[in-house]
Amino acid sequence: MSVLIAARTLGEESGWKLSPMEYQKILYVAQMIHMGQHKTPLFTEDFEAWDFGPVVPALYRHLKEYQRGFVTTIAAASTFAFGSSEAFAISDAYSMTLHMSAGQLVTYTHRPGGAWERFYEAGARGAVIPTGAILEEWRDCIRPSDETLAWAERMAADVETRPSQYLDDPDERAFRAKLRKND
Repeated sequence: MSVLIAARTLGEESGWKLSPMEYQKILYVAQMIHMGQHKTPLFTEDFEAWDFGPVVPALYRHLKEYQRGFVTTIAAASTFAFGSSEAFAISDAYSMTLHMSAGQLVTYTHRPGGAWERFYEAGARGAVIPTGAILEEWRDCIRPSDETLAWAERMAADVETRPSQYLDDPDERAFRAKLRKND
């Protein structure tokens, strides 16, 4: 898939409230998430290690006209389908970085030991960040710990086995029946 489809999906997710630099950084995080969870890239274009972090040159050229303003549209034929692994990776990356300023996003993607740092050469462009290095960054820096994953699995199993603590059985059945009726 194309980085422009990913960018348009992010634009719609964010309500078109992001600068070109924010697109680059958030899509880098989304690429990392998708690589970590599915072992395949979110889009086919490569990131390069530029002075201000990971950049997809084709996306840079496409968004350059917006300078530091909000990107208001992206000329892509479609977006990733709602509920797809790609759309989830973009939504997760956006949610994960929503609280960050532009400077914090730069710092985040310049993480010591991260893929950008390993391939960056001051002032140079064209140094590709291999997708394998992005996957390694996921494993080293972003992936939830085994303890966190075990906790989440215990919580999910607990929720599945316990009845709701807020509704008694007749009320819960009535509520669920009403939901089904409205489908």
